[in-house]
Amino acid sequence: MPFFKSIPLSVPRVIYCLILLFSANGCQPTAETGSDATQKIEVKPDDPAAVKALEEARFNLKKDANGIVREISGASDSDVSEAISHLAGIPNVENVLFSGPGITDKGMDVLATLKNVKRLDLTDSAIGDETLKAVGAMENLQALALRRTGFTNDGLAHLKSLGKLRAIDLRNSNVTDEGIDHLVGLKSLVDVQLERTVVTDEGIRKLSSLALKSLNLNTTAATDGCMEAIGSMTTLESIQLDSSKISDAGMVHVANLKNLKRLRIRDTDVTGEGFAHVSGLTKLERLELRGTSLDDDGMKVITALPNVNYLDISECRLVSADGIALIGKLQKLTVLALWETKTDDDALAACSGLTNLTELNLEATRITPASGPVLLKFAQLKSLNIAGTQIGDEAINSLSGLKNLESLNVANTGVGFDIIDALAEANPSLKITE
Repeated sequence: MPFFKSIPLSVPRVIYCLILLFSANGCQPTAETGSDATQKIEVKPDDPAAVKALEEARFNLKKDANGIVREISGASDSDVSEAISHLAGIPNVENVLFSGPGITDKGMDVLATLKNVKRLDLTDSAIGDETLKAVGAMENLQALALRRTGFTNDGLAHLKSLGKLRAIDLRNSNVTDEGIDHLVGLKSLVDVQLERTVVTDEGIRKLSSLALKSLNLNTTAATDGCMEAIGSMTTLESIQLDSSKISDAGMVHVANLKNLKRLRIRDTDVTGEGFAHVSGLTKLERLELRGTSLDDDGMKVITALPNVNYLDISECRLVSADGIALIGKLQKLTVLALWETKTDDDALAACSGLTNLTELNLEATRITPASGPVLLKFAQLKSLNIAGTQIGDEAINSLSGLKNLESLNVANTGVGFDIIDALAEANPSLKITE
């Protein structure tokens, strides 16, 4: 299988954002300031033969304004080790993104020669511990993605010299508590992704020695036993604990995370009693609480937070329509997900002042044609999901008044084809899911 021109789905968004933050100069020339003048650092020229060979192998090469290769990416099902050897001819490359079973340990020792790489993404490749030996020599590496790869705990030991590493993505791997021992010495780390790993409370507690800003423990064995350690990580801005075994008792320690901006605890048994402990977290912006035991008492707490702009309480079946009506207090909301909740016409009307909304999910809620005029008040909407509701043809037809709408889901509403055709004609760029 030939290389594709891009592999955007394999690039972890959090890794990419960190690179933007920590490599703000991007491909701009760097400079050194002396006592009398500013001297530009000399850039080694690319080997034209190597560039040609890589392009012929269908790697995607991105160059800066001076024609210097700064990024290379590609995916392959077949052995490409011979082509990879040409990486040595592009010494200024900063971003390397490879995936596919054709990317193995064979030939990957060339990575050790790439001293300018800041971001390395090997998601879904077939590399193992041998490749990590070479990675350990990439002294300027800031972000490393090893999601769904075959390294072991021993392989992580090769990374101990990466003194500039800020983000590591180990999701869907076999890393255990033993592997965490090799990470705690990397004091530069601010982002650790451990979703669907074999790490337990013991390993999570070890991470408390790092000044982390983001920690992903989705679908791990995390329990209330690690929450005291998490509560001590006061630098945290984002914590993810989907499908973990935390409860109201563990939420006590979340109250210490005064810098927290994102809280994701979907499918956990946290009730209003547990949510009471987030009342002092005034920096919270993003709450992903789908499938929790959130109730009306919890809604009173989270709707009093001053900076929330993203709220997902889908499948929170203990929240009443009155509790949902409280969401109208969150004037900064841009994203609201209410899928399969007790949202009715009155509850939605109470939220009609949320004029900053760009995404609204009302799938399988109790709204009727009476909610049509309310929906038109959300003039900034780009995405609207009203699938499985009783909204009615007339109300759906009126949605042509939402001039910014890009995506509309009307599946299982019984809407007529004539209504859909009229909407499509009124807004040819609107994507409609029937």
